[in-house]
Amino acid sequence: MSSGATCAGRATLNGGLATVSDPCFTSSDNIVMCTDTTAPNAIRCSPSDGSLSISGAPGDTISWARVR
Repeated sequence: MSSGATCAGRATLNGGLATVSDPCFTSSDNIVMCTDTTAPNAIRCSPSDGSLSISGAPGDTISWARVR
């Protein structure tokens, strides 16, 4: 996050998947926090260079933030 901007947001899972494209994600070593704000369902968040892949229950809304 070299820009100093907040790297956080929300995504709705379409078919159980979402991809967030954002330059604040720089590698798979980034640490992210993800929370399902719809229901207590399991989710998976995987950062990579330029994006965050999220999977979980279809239709759920996920709040996410890059911590480091």
